[in-house]
Amino acid sequence: MRLTVTLILTALVLGATATAFSQETDATGEQRILNDAADGRGWALAGGDFDGSHFSPLGGVDRENVSGLGLDWSVDLPSPNGIAATPIVVDGTIYLSGAFSVVFAIDAASGRTLWTFDPKVKITESNNWTGRVNRGVAIWGDRVLVTVSDCRLIGLDRATGEQAWSQLTCDPKLGYSITDAPHVGGGKVFVGNAGSEKGTPNRGYISAYDAHSGEFLWRFYTVPSPVEEENTTPEMKAAFKSWSGDALKKYGGGGSNWNEMTYDPDSGLLFFGTAGALPYVYYKRSPGGGDNLYTSSVMAVDAATGKYVWHYQTVPQDSWEYNATMNIVLAELPIGGKQRKVLMIAPKNGFFYVLDRLTGKLLSANNYVKVNWATHIDPESGRPVLNPEAMYWKSKPGSKVAVWPNMWGSHSAQPMAYNPGERLVYIPAVNVPDVVTWLGDGDFTDTLEMLDEVDGKPHVPGMLIAWDPATQSQRWAVNHDVAFNGGVLTTAGGLVFQGDADGRFTAYDAATGKRLWSATTGSAISAAPVTYLLNGRQRILVPVGAGSAIQFNYPTFTAGRKTLGKTRLMSFSLGGEAEMPDTTWVEPPVPELPPLEASRQTIEHGAELFESRGCNGCHGKNAVARVGGTVPDLRFASKETHLQWNGIVIGGARSAKGMPAHEMSIEDAQAIEAYVLSRAYELKNTRD
Repeated sequence: MRLTVTLILTALVLGATATAFSQETDATGEQRILNDAADGRGWALAGGDFDGSHFSPLGGVDRENVSGLGLDWSVDLPSPNGIAATPIVVDGTIYLSGAFSVVFAIDAASGRTLWTFDPKVKITESNNWTGRVNRGVAIWGDRVLVTVSDCRLIGLDRATGEQAWSQLTCDPKLGYSITDAPHVGGGKVFVGNAGSEKGTPNRGYISAYDAHSGEFLWRFYTVPSPVEEENTTPEMKAAFKSWSGDALKKYGGGGSNWNEMTYDPDSGLLFFGTAGALPYVYYKRSPGGGDNLYTSSVMAVDAATGKYVWHYQTVPQDSWEYNATMNIVLAELPIGGKQRKVLMIAPKNGFFYVLDRLTGKLLSANNYVKVNWATHIDPESGRPVLNPEAMYWKSKPGSKVAVWPNMWGSHSAQPMAYNPGERLVYIPAVNVPDVVTWLGDGDFTDTLEMLDEVDGKPHVPGMLIAWDPATQSQRWAVNHDVAFNGGVLTTAGGLVFQGDADGRFTAYDAATGKRLWSATTGSAISAAPVTYLLNGRQRILVPVGAGSAIQFNYPTFTAGRKTLGKTRLMSFSLGGEAEMPDTTWVEPPVPELPPLEASRQTIEHGAELFESRGCNGCHGKNAVARVGGTVPDLRFASKETHLQWNGIVIGGARSAKGMPAHEMSIEDAQAIEAYVLSRAYELKNTRD
């Protein structure tokens, strides 16, 4: 089956849809967003405009004067896990969310908090770490819209922060959760979810609600039902035939949209990407063949009805968990001698794709970082040409295979940006492999390691890449010492702004990548900055604090050693004269520890259990977690915690805080404790 699929909707229907959407005249809804994006006075959508470009037409701050940026104000936020959200700015008010979906309304002139809303999320095993990450809010008219990890979508009164309505959009008891911001367009709010790969019989879907009232409107499933008769539409009948074996029934189909959507008011289409499925290894998941539609795909549906329009599968038969859920940018590019309306995406798999946005047809693709899972994308079929080098499932059990890029992605949730004047896309890229230990069971252990050298050559883990989408080539790149850095903003002033994992907020020349200005913030940065006009002056706003989900498993990949300071929001302008806040951070002392009396064999067994029982997913690889967050680094556990160890690990004494009870023997629990203590003593000895 070809990856590009013909439109189910006819041109006539598309035309009718486009007309209906273009006649939207709600001054506080679609037209207001269009107006704010056109003149740069606000930042009403996460992507800045309906193109999702993270571009501002403001040019008051430019290449010549950016060195004069100063601080307007800085405010510390009670969000210990940092900020992943892109701020929304409307009518002089900033709307921002943090951990546990707490929403802040902040005066853009002073940084003063106007109101906060706490949805009181219930942390359970299914949303243990997802509850601690939230990627933002949306605004439509008089509503602030926010998702909660326990599957709620909530509409708030924009003036007061009081809850107007709430909808349960998925079932947390089945392992579903939500981390992404809601997305809006045409009077609707669209929401996806995560957790369709939990091993329970879930499948991914997106839902639409009335943005004002919260009324449910439609739902689109991204993969077929395991019951053949329930697949009644042409696209779901075709999808069902693309699966084999019992994976749909046993595991669910996966295919979650857990991050980003882009709504196009001109065509009335909603674009989004989907995730992979379990088991990770394709031949175990679908032994009889098939592409497992519509996993690891970019999809388009009619935003008014939720009806399927097209799909393009970036990784058919995905065995690497290469989600296509990264941010989507719409643009017009000169291709083949004429202007084409295109969709651009840089998904996890390391290739940059340019698609026709109305048909899903592949126009071009090329890798922007090191890739070894495929040699290239065939331009005729649209399919990747797989490389045996990365087929870890063909290796002997227990052997290790390096796979580029890693399963967290060469581009993750931090958004890229597009500057139409420069015709360049700016990608916050990750150039790190997985070292996969093949266990022979359909899963794999990702031992993600950042290496000083790879194949004997210097290795750069993080990059800001300026990519020319018309020629599919790199224009320039900036290297970062840490893999995962902040999202990107670009402006008509010829600038690119990005925060990094070492706590620097920097302005680069959009044409050359030259560093033009920088400020030290004291904390690693994950979120994307925004810009807007306030009292006739252009402001640059950046949330500070490592807020991405990878901070729990691999904290050293999201923050430098001295950049775990306070979470804060900082505003800069050419007239800013405020004093910079204290940016120093001192690692806390290792507490008094109980004696370590376990044998080396017991400690090694505890290390194996720490990985195999999933302790590393929250408490960090090698028991090194983010210090100061809401999930503790166990090397700093107190003597009292060690005294209560069995009651916490086996008895569930801290389940209300998200630490579930584990079914294991006392001996195994004590082996894990011994391993954690050994790591604490190692840290203590390095300081003595």
